[in-house]
Amino acid sequence: MDRARHKLSLRPVRDHIRYIDGAALRKAMVARDILPRLVLRGESARSPEGTVPRAETLDVLNRALEEFGKVLIWDLDGIERNRPNLRLVRHFEGEGLWVDAGARGTEAVIDVLIAGAERAVIGTKTFRSLEEIEAARELTDNLAFLVDFAYGKVWGQGEFATLPPSLLLRRAKDVGIEVGLAVDEGFAIPSSLLREAPDTLALFTGVVPRSAMASLPSRVGAIVDIWEVVPRMT
Repeated sequence: MDRARHKLSLRPVRDHIRYIDGAALRKAMVARDILPRLVLRGESARSPEGTVPRAETLDVLNRALEEFGKVLIWDLDGIERNRPNLRLVRHFEGEGLWVDAGARGTEAVIDVLIAGAERAVIGTKTFRSLEEIEAARELTDNLAFLVDFAYGKVWGQGEFATLPPSLLLRRAKDVGIEVGLAVDEGFAIPSSLLREAPDTLALFTGVVPRSAMASLPSRVGAIVDIWEVVPRMT
């Protein structure tokens, strides 16, 4: 798929999402396994209001890690240009950062882990085959397998563009990957994927508006925009 046509939007599509009242929302947040996602360009975060300075980016990461124990880092320079910036990851070495740096092979995966990430994210938008996924798994247990969607369809290359997403998650689990991610910027994830994913796979999906978390199956974690659960201080 032409990446130029799949632009990142920080404003999720909400028309088809079921919303809940405040009491149900608070209950959902307590019960749900939440994975905040922080989008980076260089060492500065992006928010709906614009670029966030490095110092404030460090602050929000500290607060998110303290509250949720893990954060998904979405490194745009790595994903779009194959030029990841891992300095911020090194700053939080040994903490719960799950990093999508656009890794395009096993060497790049190891670079992310050496920098200090808890998990390196690999998946359909940069890898091309299940054999490449298996090769990465042979080197490390610290992986999360991502099925990336654009407008409800798998964003992938090679065989990833043709295989059913539930099968991709199952095959990832079969080679020993314990964590799966399914991401669509507009939260247009097929409901069948959430039903058919392996029960033994720790699955997170998003990007979920906070007010829609209760609509997810109970066993599925929610990937949410970090600014929805860790608001800016300024």
